[in-house]
Amino acid sequence: MAGSAAARRFWKQVADVKVNGDIPLSVYRSQRSELRVAVAGVPGPMVKGLISFATETNSDDGLPHTLEHLVFMGSKQYPWKGVLDVIANRCLASGTNAWTDQDHTAYTLTTLGSSGFLKVLPVYMDHVLDPTLTDAQYATEVHHINGDGEDAGVVYSEMQNYESDMDAMVGWERKKMMYPPESSYSVETGGRLENLRSSCSNEKVRAFHEKFYHLSNMMIVVCGPVDHDELLSVIEKCEERFISKIPTNFPQPFATELPDIKESQLKKIECPADDSVTGIVEVAWFGPKAAELYEVSALMVLADYLKDTAVSPLEKDFVQLEDPFCSHVSLSMEEQSKCSLIMEFNGVPVEKLGAVKDRFFNKTLLEHDDPNKFDMNRMSFLIHQSILKCHTKMESDGHNQIFHTLIGHQLYGDRNRFEEDLNVRMNEVSTLKKLASEPASFWRDLMQKYMSKPHVCVIGVPSEELVTKLEEKEHKRLEDQKAKLGESGLEACKNKLDCANRANTENKPSREVLEQLIVKELEKFNLFDIALMNNYSDPEPSALIKKLPQPTFLHDGPTKFIELHVIMDTAGIPYELRKYIMLWFEVMFESPARIDGEIRPYEEVSVLATKDLISQSVGLGVSSCFDRFVTMRVKVDAKQLSNAAKWLDIFLNGVVFDPERLNVALNKLVKHADEMRRDGASVINQLHSRTVHNDQANAAIYSVISLQKFHEALLKEDNGKIVEKLTKLRESVLNAPTNVHMVCSRNEIEELDNGPDDMWKFLGSSKKSENGDSKVCHPSKKLECFAGEEIVWDRFKGGYQSVVGIGATESSFVKQSAEFPQGWNGEDTMETLLLSQYLSQCEGPLWRAVRGKGLAYGANIYVIPDKHLITVSLYRCSQTIEAYETTKSIVRDVLNSKTFDESEFEAAKRSLICELFESRDTVKTASKESIVSTLRNTNASFLNDFAKRIWTATPDEVFQKGGAYLEALFDDSKNVRSIVVHPSKLKEIENHFEGIRVIPVKNLHI
Repeated sequence: MAGSAAARRFWKQVADVKVNGDIPLSVYRSQRSELRVAVAGVPGPMVKGLISFATETNSDDGLPHTLEHLVFMGSKQYPWKGVLDVIANRCLASGTNAWTDQDHTAYTLTTLGSSGFLKVLPVYMDHVLDPTLTDAQYATEVHHINGDGEDAGVVYSEMQNYESDMDAMVGWERKKMMYPPESSYSVETGGRLENLRSSCSNEKVRAFHEKFYHLSNMMIVVCGPVDHDELLSVIEKCEERFISKIPTNFPQPFATELPDIKESQLKKIECPADDSVTGIVEVAWFGPKAAELYEVSALMVLADYLKDTAVSPLEKDFVQLEDPFCSHVSLSMEEQSKCSLIMEFNGVPVEKLGAVKDRFFNKTLLEHDDPNKFDMNRMSFLIHQSILKCHTKMESDGHNQIFHTLIGHQLYGDRNRFEEDLNVRMNEVSTLKKLASEPASFWRDLMQKYMSKPHVCVIGVPSEELVTKLEEKEHKRLEDQKAKLGESGLEACKNKLDCANRANTENKPSREVLEQLIVKELEKFNLFDIALMNNYSDPEPSALIKKLPQPTFLHDGPTKFIELHVIMDTAGIPYELRKYIMLWFEVMFESPARIDGEIRPYEEVSVLATKDLISQSVGLGVSSCFDRFVTMRVKVDAKQLSNAAKWLDIFLNGVVFDPERLNVALNKLVKHADEMRRDGASVINQLHSRTVHNDQANAAIYSVISLQKFHEALLKEDNGKIVEKLTKLRESVLNAPTNVHMVCSRNEIEELDNGPDDMWKFLGSSKKSENGDSKVCHPSKKLECFAGEEIVWDRFKGGYQSVVGIGATESSFVKQSAEFPQGWNGEDTMETLLLSQYLSQCEGPLWRAVRGKGLAYGANIYVIPDKHLITVSLYRCSQTIEAYETTKSIVRDVLNSKTFDESEFEAAKRSLICELFESRDTVKTASKESIVSTLRNTNASFLNDFAKRIWTATPDEVFQKGGAYLEALFDDSKNVRSIVVHPSKLKEIENHFEGIRVIPVKNLHI
């Protein structure tokens, strides 16, 4: 974007590139501070920004992570806890966010439109460059001991979830084996619990901030509709205040050469688990230097070749077996000064933990020493598919792709060849086209070069005994801590915490400050216009959908691709058949199939699908709701509509249920369930889904955890009976009411030859007329569903509550729901959503009282009109009961007072509007919302009209219409409750929640 010389007198444009030929990207460098600012013209209504610092540490104290949290506690110019999020919400954002990685810390901001973004950015810059970092903030946000002698804090609560997690434990061990002790790559940048308790300190955090948080180590990236000159002007005003704080000597982070692994190492570690069935194996090597861009890209392609789809070498050697070595295998590369290549085998039977590594080296790697072992047709198809995926990512997730690529360039880019290096990184498509011409010998040499080198291997062994040992150890630690503190010490801890909470909250920003930082007009935004038409009631439907034999919707938007969704209703299908849905889905893309009249083996089917399709998927529901339906989706290039029809036909009609492939799939599902049962978030979701839904509803049964015993039984069942059931299920689904949704650019596609009209006949061919003849089925209406139809409302009359103990996590999770009997068009829906948003927003009442005091990592209330539910969720609790009681008390206090803080109410309005529009922030999500609108019965203007109602809502309206639903949520005669805790806390939960049922995790099955 051209700009005036005066507006850019302190800036030099150092790069001007097109990201994969699609999105313009300009990079500016400050001539005063070396600060780099990148601006990308990503289309859509949202402006998304990132501030990134290279951060290097050498201990498990978690200094990068603790600083990330403390930044949001206030700055010297804005010295009020949480004011950044309050201001962001008032400027049409939904709070702010951040993450800490191994080598950088990044802060994000998303606003609806640019006016709010430009108001918030200076406040954000002030927070990251000049935070207050007080001891009181450190106490509540990082770690403290409460009056009962227990450890807590927001960071402490967050990291508790990882302390006993097998994945995390294996990863920690791998890093310590791979890297020197002083390397930042060897540590847990989030902080280990022992370090957070004993060695991390606010003094260390302040020193860390001074070392790394300055303009010359900082990058700002902005994606979306924003004026470059206006943005640079806003930034340079902030820049002026901090130029003097740039250190005179700042060595580039991660410049130290990493030593090679001298000899291969193997280590077994025990990890707490509720059963001793499956474990994890990780194998890791060093790869190329980050600056060796071509080789880095080549290894990423090789990783895809080795592990993607059922026909890949790793899948065939380890997963796609009747007696598998694991349930899942991944191969990824982490960009570092010297990249690491990490292969992880999950769901490994304990008896095979010692055999996995040797099998890889003695079979997979050894066989690929022969170039002829590489399937170059598949490699060619895969690279072509990867090129198309690069373009689809620009449509579906452009800002994140740009963020992460620019962070890699910030950390490891060649500063002497800045624009050239950036251009290569930003044009992955060009690199892939070069790689497509590489011969088999290139891939053989690449694989042998890196995977034949010395490596490290960590084996995570599950241990039930360790759960008890760690429980006893933690109990003793706490008892010793309480004894050491004594009554006076505990009282001092309580007083210290009370003082910290007061210090953090006693000061508030003035009305004058807040009035300057708010978006006062609801302007018109750059929305994606998705035009909707159908083939059954529109008088002149597009030729693209006119001949389809099912009710079909065309969602016309600015995309270069075609995406087809076939939605089928399972309402009339018996429970005994619906139990097989997950197995059907599991084998759909990994089985032999009839193609052009000939049955092809599953390997060939997989290769051909890679050639013709960009992606395919099948799953339950639509947009995480409407679980009565199953959805089949395929995506193709705009010129390949006939391929979409062809493969839908193959996947829905042509798949052959092969006994061997069924056994492979069943073994994989059983092993995957073992992994999921160790994950607290997965268990709470399944427990609560079973709590609220009919026992035979899809939502209750469709889970690897729920179906594990069923799948185990099928492994002993006669294969012929399984094939019979799957065949009946498929016939039932294909004869069920069906809708088709086509997402594309109508004008672009209609001009092409889109194949013969009869290519769609398969969608109607299984329908039978009264005399038994095949007929085209073209009912005159779309699918209908009723929110909450599968929920058991009788359970919401009190006392229906359950708790599960799992030993693989130290955090707790709570979900509690009540009825909300209205859809999106309901007369109370907007007001209830807004009331919930007021309570749950960043730096709102629940955030301050629960997260802010370190009781839980998250406390949120969700209104779910699509399910007729309102739900409170407490995520990663360190103090479960106190978090729950505090949440209940805060909600009741707000309801009883019938008053809102005016500033927070206006913030809630704007943040809710932001969240609603963010659900349509790309052409992909806008199209998805358009599909969902046909089930919700919302019209094209719904979102704009809903936003206007939010904008003009009054507190009286919100309390009057929304209050009763929030009251019911915490009325034990009207709600249901699910809890997941560590086994050591079960008795505490039983004592507090009278009558709660304790369910062993192994009993969470149908």
